[in-house]
Amino acid sequence: MKITISKSIHEILEEFLTEQQVRLSSKTYLGYEEAISFFRMYLNNFGHQHLNRAETKRYEKLEASENKQFWEIFGPEHLSSSEISDFLADFMVRKVAGSRTLMETTGRVMYKLVKWLHEKGYMSDTEYGEAAKNVKELKADLPAVGELTDLIFDYVERHPVESQYTSNLDAYFKIVKIEPGKLWLEDYLESGKCIGPVILPEEISSKCKVGWTTSLWVAKTGKVWRILESGNMYP
Repeated sequence: MKITISKSIHEILEEFLTEQQVRLSSKTYLGYEEAISFFRMYLNNFGHQHLNRAETKRYEKLEASENKQFWEIFGPEHLSSSEISDFLADFMVRKVAGSRTLMETTGRVMYKLVKWLHEKGYMSDTEYGEAAKNVKELKADLPAVGELTDLIFDYVERHPVESQYTSNLDAYFKIVKIEPGKLWLEDYLESGKCIGPVILPEEISSKCKVGWTTSLWVAKTGKVWRILESGNMYP
């Protein structure tokens, strides 16, 4: 199914919210409204990263000459799996860093939005299959990575590394192996460079997943690595 609808993203998201307001309680609807406001913020600030060259020229021209925002310029072709996944996996974690409740609500709202877009003909069958799969996975992971970010930060604050260390590394890492109380990490930007074990309480290591990425400053003390500073965890 090829999408030929000419509505703007702004019009489509307003239509979605209007329909949800009719069927939802006031309290539940406020959660939908908040989640869509964050999605709109993401699109208008970062949606241009997914544009091709011709689209970028059009976007820059209309933004400069008519002060138009991304969601006013483009239509359903930019409500795709790429934009939605980037919003959930990166923007909500890195820019918003909301509470567990907010992350759960946003994941639920985006899953509903994807289904609604497909039902309304704003998203093709192929795109829907990819988007639904990605959002379903991220919907489950979002609250967990937010909680994990806080747990690691609190642990590092309470357990500073006071012993001498022989080397240190400040990087983005991918989790490649997990054992109780231990993580093995691969430098995300230098594939193949692995370190470990990185020592953490079992309560924290048990919440990690292989494949997740995180920003850490780690130091080697003896045969193990310890965390000096921590950043966000990403699904």
